[in-house]
Amino acid sequence: MKPISVIIPVYNREDLVVRTLDSVYAQTYRPIELIVVDNNSTDSSAEVMKRWKESHHHSDFDIILINEQKPGAAIARQTGFTKATSEVVLFFDSDDIMRPELLTKVMEKFRTHSDVDMVYWQTAVLTTEGRVIPKRFSTSNLIRRHLYNGMLCTISYAVKTDYFKKCGGWNPTLTGWDDWELGLRLLLNNPIMESIPEPLVIIYPQPESITGTDFKSKQGEWEKAIEAMERVSTTQKEPLRNKLERMLLYRRINLAALYKAEGASEIAKSLLEQSLATSSISTWRKWLLRLIYHYTSQGGRAAYLLWN
Repeated sequence: MKPISVIIPVYNREDLVVRTLDSVYAQTYRPIELIVVDNNSTDSSAEVMKRWKESHHHSDFDIILINEQKPGAAIARQTGFTKATSEVVLFFDSDDIMRPELLTKVMEKFRTHSDVDMVYWQTAVLTTEGRVIPKRFSTSNLIRRHLYNGMLCTISYAVKTDYFKKCGGWNPTLTGWDDWELGLRLLLNNPIMESIPEPLVIIYPQPESITGTDFKSKQGEWEKAIEAMERVSTTQKEPLRNKLERMLLYRRINLAALYKAEGASEIAKSLLEQSLATSSISTWRKWLLRLIYHYTSQGGRAAYLLWN
């Protein structure tokens, strides 16, 4: 059994995937099990990855290439997970890069803290101007940070294989916000966590991704993720249950505002009114959510600060 498996789903990344794979190969840590899942690409990604494997496979750098024909990042990642043989797994995206020291720092945390379930770290975004901007990072109020800021995105943590299984793995029914939904389940199982407050992953924003480029074209898929999280919230005890319900209600209103900002006014209005009608919050809180809706639909940011 190798200590860590890196799992990467790929869909039509013939021009980008080698950069990502090279960043895994450049890790100062060994041994590594790299599992790459082609999510039924229609370009030459599969051929590119096969050639890359032929020139990089070594005894301490095992490369497994597999294909998953069912579309969706969650399905592809879960398929990759079923092939993992390591005690720790790290999921990654096919267009971002790891700093060379990432896995060394991660595995050092697991080695020195044997009871740790998860290790998470800061990420950064490469802007169109070439600047690297660290993203918001916190070591407290993680559930709140995750629900509002997506703190446990796919590329921001490594997790013990057994703990990941305990939490249920990826939800294959979701084709949007699947990492957001998974992150909540991981946190609600009360993991022992260690943090690395350094930007160890560089995100390269792309005009196309497995999950899409806008919200209105996949209307209904985002709601499925929220509904799945709402179901999980009902299993929690008070006062956490109430807090989760309020935060997820905010995310419904936020999604409605994003629809409106994209010009899908009817979809936006329907989601707004339905969400408010089924909520038991007070009248003044509903008024506040309407204010947040209009503010966000006009490009306003961080409205969750008003909600709290």
